[in-house]
Amino acid sequence: MKDHVIISFFIPHLGCTSNCVFCNQNTITGYRSSPDCRMVGRVIEERLRSLPPGVQCEVAFYGGSFTALPWTQQRSYLEAVQPFIERGDIKGIRVSTRPDAVDEPVVNSLMGYGVRTIELGVQSLDREVLKASGRNYDASLVEDVSLLIKDKGLSLGHQLMIGLPASDLAKELETAERVIRIGPDMVRIYPTLVLKGTALARLYREGRYHPLSLREAVETALLMLTQFEKAGIKVIRLGLQPTPELEKSGELLAGPFHPSFGELVQSEMFKWQAMLLIERFREREVTNRLKIYVDRRDLSKMIGQNRSNIHFLKSRFGLEKLGVVGTKGSEQAWVGVGPWHREVPQMVLSRQSFLNPE
Repeated sequence: MKDHVIISFFIPHLGCTSNCVFCNQNTITGYRSSPDCRMVGRVIEERLRSLPPGVQCEVAFYGGSFTALPWTQQRSYLEAVQPFIERGDIKGIRVSTRPDAVDEPVVNSLMGYGVRTIELGVQSLDREVLKASGRNYDASLVEDVSLLIKDKGLSLGHQLMIGLPASDLAKELETAERVIRIGPDMVRIYPTLVLKGTALARLYREGRYHPLSLREAVETALLMLTQFEKAGIKVIRLGLQPTPELEKSGELLAGPFHPSFGELVQSEMFKWQAMLLIERFREREVTNRLKIYVDRRDLSKMIGQNRSNIHFLKSRFGLEKLGVVGTKGSEQAWVGVGPWHREVPQMVLSRQSFLNPE
């Protein structure tokens, strides 16, 4: 059972002063309309009744630019949550918004209503990419606003997109490096999709935009994930949440959508981690019958879709047998290896040791 739950409300396009070329929030979120304030209270009450005692709960407002809403509307949403904060059922509120809709008075007002996390739709920190995507602000603004949020003691999130118009791998990795220097507490990485009803759809039909392939998107996200994990920044989301609206015929025109995109990226990480460990192990002991060990919560990531990681590693090392064993423990993201006849790993490689070798 999760010990932390976010009760989310989606307000598609609310507060957005212009549509970015890639954006169709109704399709992305699966919501065609926004909740009214009375609904917010009812939904929170229902969710709380379904949770066991002791679970930490937050309320989140996603999908639009919360701080670009008229203050009266922001306040109405925030006030709907106050009774639950006052009685201790909700520990805080998080909102997502645009960097150009945040300043010190805005942050101070939010803090007065229990907002503890602000996620910024950063997308990119490259000037050309921002301009081509309809983001009408300079990357330096992102840095200034991020530092303001951090200085106020709030938790900071950055939402990034890969495969935007005018972008390439070098720009994606440079954006990741600049984000690391800013130091948010968390990051989300989304591949750009071509959605019906967007300016990007027109560019795609005219042959002026070419989306990433699924393989390119996975490899780019993996490189960025590696950068962030090395820096100790948590990546809390890889890829869009599948929704019936997003998967409806005709809504998604092109792009690297996969319902388990994050699992694909993590699976690649486990493959490379296991490959390094097996190379080290076989320097000490020559055998073509091995077992790999992981935390059981990571079992599917290690195996890969359609056992792709197992097939790859067997071929790479000429193995006769390769088993994967899931164990129960408190830690994740480690990989162990040992000869076939052993019941416990003989060598173990943690994620941090893999990313930061001595």
